[in-house]
Amino acid sequence: MASVGHWQYYLQLSSEQTSQPVQIIGKVSSLVIAEQNIRFNLNVTQLDGQHLIFSKTFRLSWRDPAWKIQQGQQVKLLVKVKPPHGLANEAGFNYQQWLFSEGIIATGYVKPHVDNQLINDAKTIRQSLLNQMLAFELPHSSWLAALTFGYRGLLQPEDWHLVQKTGVAHLIAISGLHLALVASLSYVLIAWMGGGLISRFYSLHYLNLHYIAILLTLFSTLTYSALAGFGLPTLRAWLMLLLFSTFFLRNKNLGAKSLILLSLTGFVVLFPLSIFGLSFWLSFSAVIIIGFVFWRWPVKKGGFSLRALLSGMIKVQLCLTVLMLPLVAWQFSYISIVSPVVNLIAVPIVTMLLVPLCLMAVICLAIKPDWALELFFLANLMVSYGLKFLDFALKLDAAYFNLPALPPAVWFLVFLFVLCSCLPSFWLNKKYLWILLLPLVSHVITPQTHTWQIDILDVGQGVAVLISKNNRVIIYDVGASYPSGFNMADSVLLPILQARGLSKVDLVFISHGDNDHAGSLPQLLKGIQVTQVLTNQDNCQQGLDIVWQGLSIKGLWPDNALKYNDNNGSCVIKVSDTYHSILLPGDIDQSIEKQLLDLHPEQLQTDILLAPHHGSNTSSSIDFIHGVSPEYVIFSQGFMNRWRFPRQEVIDRYQRYNPLLFATSRSGQISFFVEYNSAAPITVKTFRNDIYPYWYAN
Repeated sequence: MASVGHWQYYLQLSSEQTSQPVQIIGKVSSLVIAEQNIRFNLNVTQLDGQHLIFSKTFRLSWRDPAWKIQQGQQVKLLVKVKPPHGLANEAGFNYQQWLFSEGIIATGYVKPHVDNQLINDAKTIRQSLLNQMLAFELPHSSWLAALTFGYRGLLQPEDWHLVQKTGVAHLIAISGLHLALVASLSYVLIAWMGGGLISRFYSLHYLNLHYIAILLTLFSTLTYSALAGFGLPTLRAWLMLLLFSTFFLRNKNLGAKSLILLSLTGFVVLFPLSIFGLSFWLSFSAVIIIGFVFWRWPVKKGGFSLRALLSGMIKVQLCLTVLMLPLVAWQFSYISIVSPVVNLIAVPIVTMLLVPLCLMAVICLAIKPDWALELFFLANLMVSYGLKFLDFALKLDAAYFNLPALPPAVWFLVFLFVLCSCLPSFWLNKKYLWILLLPLVSHVITPQTHTWQIDILDVGQGVAVLISKNNRVIIYDVGASYPSGFNMADSVLLPILQARGLSKVDLVFISHGDNDHAGSLPQLLKGIQVTQVLTNQDNCQQGLDIVWQGLSIKGLWPDNALKYNDNNGSCVIKVSDTYHSILLPGDIDQSIEKQLLDLHPEQLQTDILLAPHHGSNTSSSIDFIHGVSPEYVIFSQGFMNRWRFPRQEVIDRYQRYNPLLFATSRSGQISFFVEYNSAAPITVKTFRNDIYPYWYAN
C-alpha cells in the first residue's frame, strides 16, 4: 500500500497543469444521459500533446456540450482542472476520499473552444442498450436503469432516502447478489441445453458437461459484469466465482475461509485503491457474516423443502441485519427497524423475478425491440408496486431512527456483544456480555459541560458557522445552494447536526442574502426544526442583544440594511463570554470596517475573527486588523477559487500582527473549544490535521 500511495502521488498533475487550461484527448468512461450540465469520467491518454504511458482519469463537468456525450466516445477537449478535493467536515460524504478510491486524479470543467471535437463517435454496447431502454419513456426508467445497467445517475435524493432508510439500497445496483443469480441461471440453462444436445450424439459423450457449463458460466457472468460497467461490487463477486471455478476444475478442495481470504488478497492486489471505499468493507463483511451463519447454523442434509428454504432465508437476513448493524450505524448514523422484513420480501422478488425479467428485456433489445418493450413494461409495473410497498414501510411508526455519531471503539464493542451472543457458549458466560454495552449507554447520555464550541465549517466558497453549548446550537450563515440541487444544508449542516444528536436549532443568523451565505436556508428549514431566523433585513442589526445560555450575542451592524449594498449590509455579530469571543462580520468592506471602528472601538476586540468577505482585498484594512487584534483568523473560501481568496495582500496585512491563520480550503472544518467564563486558553482542532489526518483523504 505504501508503494500504491507513492504511485498515486507520482500520477498527480503538476502545478502548471492545474493553474491554466490544458488540452486533453481521451475516452469517455461514464454512462451519460443528460444533454446539459453533464458530469462524466474521462480516461485521458494525451495531455497537452504528450502521450501518457498510463492513462489518467479526470472527472469533468460540461455546462453546454457541443455534442451529446456518450460512453465510449473519443474526444479532444480544452479543460480547466484542479487536484481532487472535497469538503472536509466531521460528518457528511467524504468526496475527496471517494475520488481517491476511484483513482480520479483531477476534477474540473470543459471550456468552450473551437478545437473541442468528437474524434470517434463509437458508443459502447452498454450505452446503446441504455439509450434504447430510455427511449421507451417508462415512468420508472430511472429505477430500471439502476437495476439493469447499474446506472444510478437518474435517481433523485428522495429515491436514495427511500432505499437507504428501508435498507434495500444494495438491491438497486448490480452487485454480487445479482451476479450469483446470473451464474446460477446460466449454469442451469447451459447444463440443461447441453445435456439434451450431448445425449443425442454418441460422439459427444466424452465431453464433461459439468466443466463446459462452468466455463461458459464464467463467460456469461463476465458479460453481465460488462453490462454493469465492471463495477467493483460485481468484479468482487466475479473474482470469487473465478477462484472457486479454478480450484473446482483442478479438483482442489477450497473451503469458505480460504475462498474469502484468496478473493480478498486478489482484489486488493488488482484494485488496491478500492479499500478506501466503504463498498469494499460492506461487501466483504456481508460475505463473512453469511459464512458465519452457515457455520453456526449449518443446513441439515436432506431433501428440498420450502420450510427449510424459508427458515434459511430468515436466518441469514436476521443475522446480516443484526451483525451489520454496528458497521451501518457507525458509518451512516441510523438504524432501520423495517429493514429485515423489507429485505425478506424484496430480496427474493428482485433477484428471482425482477432482475431476470430485466435481463430478458435487454437480450430482446438486440433481437426483438417490441418484446423488450413488453418485458420492460412488466418490470416497470413490478417496480411501481415495490415503491408503494417501500413507501408504506417507511411511513410506519419508528421505521428507522437516527443516531448520534459515536467513536468506532464503541461500535466495535457493540459488534463484539452481538457476535458473542451468537457464538456457542464455549467458555463464555453470556450473562456478563451486557458489560460491552456500557460505553454505548454512557455516550447516549449527554452530560452538561462547561465548554462552548465554535465550528467554522468547510462549505467551499461560502460561510457556515456553528456555535454549540450543552447540546444546543445556533448557526451563522448556511452556505450555498446550486441549480443542480446540491446544497450545503443537506451535504454539511444537517449531517453534522444529526451526528451530534441534535433535532432543533435555536437561532439561525443570516448575514445577508447572497447565495454563498443564505442559499441553503430553505433546505435547512425543511430538514430540521428552527426556533427563529434572524436576517439583516429584520432583527440581525445594530442594537441586537441576546443572552443565550450565558453567552452574549450582540449585533454591531447594520443600522439599516436598505441603505447599503448586499455585502455592506451584512449583519455583524459578536458572540462572547466573560473572557473569550468571536467576531462574525459577513462580507463588509473597508468603508464599513472604518464605521465599525468609530462606533464600537472596544467591542470589536476579539479572540477569533472570521475574515471579512472570505479574504478579499477590499476588506481587512490595517486599521481594522489592529482594532480587532485577533488571536485566530479564519478564511472561509473555496479551494482554488476563481477570485484567489484569500488574497496575498490580505494575508500579509494579518501577518504583521502574528495571529494564527487558518483557511477552510486547506484545513477543512476548524473547531475552537472554549472553557465557559474561564481564562484558560482556547483549544483548536482542524479536520485535516487533527480529526481525520489520513493521507488518502487529504
